[in-house]
Amino acid sequence: MEKEDFFNEDVLADRIHNRTVIRRLLSYVLRYKASGLLSIFMVLITTVLFLLCPYLFGYAIDHGISKGDKPLIYKIALALLGIQSLRLLLVVVQSYNIQAIGQKVMLDMRMELFNHIQSLPLSFFDKNPVGRIVTRLTNDIAAIGELFSAGVIVVIGDVFIIVGIFVAMFMLNLKLALITLSVVPIIVVIALWFGNRMKNSFREIRRKLARINAYLNENITGMKIIQLFNREKKNYDQFDEINDDYLKEQVKYIRYFAVFQPAINMVSALAIGLVLWFGAVRYMHGFLTLGVLVAFLAYIHDLFDPIRDIVEKYNIFQGAMASSERIFGLMKESPEVDYIIPNPDKEVPKTNFKGTIKFENVWFAYNGGDYVLKDISFDIEAGQSVALVGVTGSGKTSIASILTRLYEIQKGTIWLDDVDIRKIEKIGLRYVVGLVSQEVFLFAGTLRDNITLFNPISDSKILGIIDELGLLPFIDHIPGGLDMEIVERGANLSAGERQFISLSRIILYDPRVIILDEATSSIDPISEILIQNAIQKVSLGRTSIFIAHRLSTILHCDKLIVLNKGVKIEEGSHEELLRLGGLYSKLYKVYMKEELIGHA
Repeated sequence: MEKEDFFNEDVLADRIHNRTVIRRLLSYVLRYKASGLLSIFMVLITTVLFLLCPYLFGYAIDHGISKGDKPLIYKIALALLGIQSLRLLLVVVQSYNIQAIGQKVMLDMRMELFNHIQSLPLSFFDKNPVGRIVTRLTNDIAAIGELFSAGVIVVIGDVFIIVGIFVAMFMLNLKLALITLSVVPIIVVIALWFGNRMKNSFREIRRKLARINAYLNENITGMKIIQLFNREKKNYDQFDEINDDYLKEQVKYIRYFAVFQPAINMVSALAIGLVLWFGAVRYMHGFLTLGVLVAFLAYIHDLFDPIRDIVEKYNIFQGAMASSERIFGLMKESPEVDYIIPNPDKEVPKTNFKGTIKFENVWFAYNGGDYVLKDISFDIEAGQSVALVGVTGSGKTSIASILTRLYEIQKGTIWLDDVDIRKIEKIGLRYVVGLVSQEVFLFAGTLRDNITLFNPISDSKILGIIDELGLLPFIDHIPGGLDMEIVERGANLSAGERQFISLSRIILYDPRVIILDEATSSIDPISEILIQNAIQKVSLGRTSIFIAHRLSTILHCDKLIVLNKGVKIEEGSHEELLRLGGLYSKLYKVYMKEELIGHA
């Protein structure tokens, strides 16, 4: 499956039930081999018990009722009661066991897929929509769970019943069995005709449901823009069109299903009529007993229920196979590579790093050969503060991304102290290099949870760090303090409060190198002063890299590196670059002019 086609549309392939997918699915079931074999054994027993009942009806008529043998009738009645009671008990246990297998398989697959998704590189999430990934973890795995809990074992039971009924028929009377068998081709034709159309309709339903989910996800996420630009009516009309398209396909599927059931019932009636006619003639001529005829009619009546069930379960099978292909296709995606260059010493303890950084002829592109960083070289000494300066799109944030190995460089080398960062385990590297992003992501939970990232850290330590950074005013203004509940994406916090959480979070993490990407953007002047003071305290004793548009936030830095279109064009202190009269000097003059206008 091609990567670029993987998330385009949930269109099911024509040959979805390939051996690889089925083998992979069976590997999950085989983890619960004992439960699976128990279910099959119970299906076999319940099938035998099910087949005994019509035979006993016929036997009771021929040997009990016709001969007036009351004790035999009582015995058969008690036997039937015992058989049905035992069968009911086995069905209950079997249903519980099957459902348990399905739920366990879903749990295993969901955990394995979630673990794999966490291992994927950030570039994967840049290219693939979140809504579809979530669908893999929810809807697709649920479809597979339905296959195991309500599909496979049940269909095996249906096959046992059909085979058992025909065996019983041939044992009772060969000619009546052949007459019953004569209607099977009609059933096959009906099942294939309706099955193919229901399958195609089912595919379209799944595809159009995916469109609805994708549209809803996009609209709910972008509700602010929709309301600001008065898009409600237009979006409503567009959703109405998508929803109506889905409704038409559902109605089409229901129409097929509604005709299929009566068609099978007609064939069932035809079979019963033929057997009743031929059996009655044979009975009247003394070639057949009444009990055998009654048993035969009971078997025919029971024959068509499992046939209907198999055709209905075919759609569950189709959906589960398609879901399996999508899930296993996602699992094939290459995980984030840890050691690009093998390191015999493996991870270097983070306490061993001083924080010296060296970029040596680094080239980097997000896509193909479209390089956003071109032959970048510079040195940062341990404990030094450096600012990356440049207009939007010059490559500043990209440097932060490759230094933390969220993305991998194509050419050159990045050294941390004297170690190529591609030799450092990513977990270890990210303990050493910390990033405070412009967009602070907040989780559902308390303020405490978001600062500690759910690690068990005492309140006294948290408040001590906040006080040390001079950020207690933020806590004082937050109702509930550390116990305040944060809503989705931190909508109940200001930009300054979100940055306060981000800074507190990074100090608890205690990296040797800290990158601050636009840390004071979009916040009010008072909060900016508090955050700026905290940043200065955070950067003390650490190697610090600042990325900022506001030049006031980087004037205190030891060195400035100026980028333009992915190329380093200037490097030096604030005073040196002003004297140079290059791009930085022009940017600074523009900044000073804006400041004068702002204070006028």
